Amino acid sequence: MNEKNRNEIIKYSKKTPLYLSRRKFNSEGVLMELQCSKCKEFKEIKEYSKNKTQIDGLDNKCRICKNL
Repeated sequence: MNEKNRNEIIKYSKKTPLYLSRRKFNSEGVLMELQCSKCKEFKEIKEYSKNKTQIDGLDNKCRICKNL
């Protein structure tokens, strides 16, 4: 997979209903909160570890749930 194809997939994935339903953006479109996949609570992005394998570069679980 070349870089162009990878970028197209990421661009499409960020428009899907599942991606958008788990994230809250401010009026400028900047990501502000993310829903934890384990506890289902919306938390600020500083509560999540970095993960380069994910589309937005953040883990799906918050740090608290990840350490349990």
